[in-house]
Amino acid sequence: MPWNTVCPLGSVSVKANKTVIQTNMTYIETTMGNSVVGTNAVTTRDHFWNVGANEDGRHRFIQSPAFTVGALPTDPVVGTGMDSVLYAKTTNARSEWFHRNAAGIYQFIPSFLTGTHVITGSFTTMVAVPASVYGDIYVFQTTDGSTRGQSGFFKSNATVCDAWPYALQAQSISSSSPKFNVIFGNGSNASGLNIRLRVEEAAAGATWNYRVTYRAI
Repeated sequence: MPWNTVCPLGSVSVKANKTVIQTNMTYIETTMGNSVVGTNAVTTRDHFWNVGANEDGRHRFIQSPAFTVGALPTDPVVGTGMDSVLYAKTTNARSEWFHRNAAGIYQFIPSFLTGTHVITGSFTTMVAVPASVYGDIYVFQTTDGSTRGQSGFFKSNATVCDAWPYALQAQSISSSSPKFNVIFGNGSNASGLNIRLRVEEAAAGATWNYRVTYRAI
């Protein structure tokens, strides 16, 4: 059902204008979101409109195309009198959410990588990350035990990813040495845009799960 840009029409009668006005009213209800609560379809709109007194004017969810200028992913400016802007933008071939205010731009919902990897006693590549990102690493086995998990962090520039493990609490009060179940590659142990790792105190040859989250620098 089309929207009538010119309404009412000065060249027709009041009776004829009733159809034009009703068409516009129906268009507004449909495009703003008059679906009932609980509707979940590709045509369901972001807002509530003429649904109920407690719902009307509120968001059902947020759905947005990635922001671009021309054909390029970019960042919108903050409007006059506004304090910030929230938007989706394509970065590293994924659409992710960003926030911009006077202090700068921040990717507040990180991208993520998940999978499994067999960790051995030598450095191997677990997963590649994009250039110019930073983030967190968590590797774990689903079985119980003090050597079944390890967390860390990483950063990448245009060519290399360096990663480091967080030291775990020593297992005994008689020991002051930090504990590392798995260590990550940095410096000479880094290779390209890859997160590399090997076991330290954990047993070699087991399959580990990994969760990697990252944001654009």
